[in-house]
Amino acid sequence: MPDVYDIVYFVKDTAMNEELRYSLRTVCENFPFRKIWFYGGRPSYLQPDEWIHIVQDKANKWTNTTSMIRKICENPDITDRWWLFNDDFFIMQRTDGIEAPCSESIYEHIVSIEDRHNQRPTNYTKQLRAMAKELRKRGLPATNFALHVPMLIDKKKALATLDEFPNCPMFRSLYGNYNCIEGTQMKDCKIAGLDRHPDKDAVFISTDDKAFENGVAGQYIRNIFREPCRYEL
Repeated sequence: MPDVYDIVYFVKDTAMNEELRYSLRTVCENFPFRKIWFYGGRPSYLQPDEWIHIVQDKANKWTNTTSMIRKICENPDITDRWWLFNDDFFIMQRTDGIEAPCSESIYEHIVSIEDRHNQRPTNYTKQLRAMAKELRKRGLPATNFALHVPMLIDKKKALATLDEFPNCPMFRSLYGNYNCIEGTQMKDCKIAGLDRHPDKDAVFISTDDKAFENGVAGQYIRNIFREPCRYEL
């Protein structure tokens, strides 16, 4: 039987978070874990096993996340390896998880993003290029680990990564490449748009806000996971 680790959610500091409610329902039904932690905010109607309130006052969401990762890895009460979750991750079928999901190279990822923006660089792709250039300069691989699925994080490796790259926000890809982790290739499962239907055989689904609130994908998730879980007050 695989080892069981803590799950840590990075939670926005908002009063309502229905994606998080349904993410918790899917986890309780389909994913093994020891404890669930919230880092950041907590809607009043959800109560995890542990909550660490973090004021998210950094310059952007990536800097906030990096700061929280360090705090998580320095917390002795969290398992030495832990699952990184966002509130829009849904576990649709029983699974023990994929330790290091990845897709194409960072450069291919940049091209696919810029193709959707008429070949124009975005702030995000500019940051990706800078990271990939730094990885190549160090003789490290440049694989894209920034998929919308849980990733298993080792505390010691994460702290070493943050010490080496204290100011770069692309933690997942930095962590995977700096530690030369052999990832598991898969397509990203992010669903954007109102009319896109989820794959009914999918193990993992992630949605943007519009797809969850008003789209086919959100309705599909809500129809399957109707019953409250133990973390709902």
